[in-house]
Amino acid sequence: MNFTNKVLSSIPKALSSKPSIFIFIGLFVYLFGFGVLGLFFTALEPSARMQLILGNYTNVTSAAGASIAAGAGVATLTHVRKNNRKYDELKRSHDEMRKLVDEIHRHTVGATKPAK
Repeated sequence: MNFTNKVLSSIPKALSSKPSIFIFIGLFVYLFGFGVLGLFFTALEPSARMQLILGNYTNVTSAAGASIAAGAGVATLTHVRKNNRKYDELKRSHDEMRKLVDEIHRHTVGATKPAK
């Protein structure tokens, strides 16, 4: 189960990598851009076989969108975890400081009280 979780958690990282995004953008430009230009200039039109091999327009654009979304999700999660660690450290420091202030208060107030 642990191996499966590692594999599944690595997928968003792989999809959001810069090379992956450049590949999807390149496919989009080739299939869609040249497809539109091919309407006017038949020499630039991608062949039906090439379109079939590389995928269709919808898959390419959805893959690029998924890559960008996965990258944003991973980045957000990384920042949230980092902020949580900082918060935990700050809370621990605050608690230690509060204990020291209470101890100093007990010593100073206790030392100035008149004996009964």
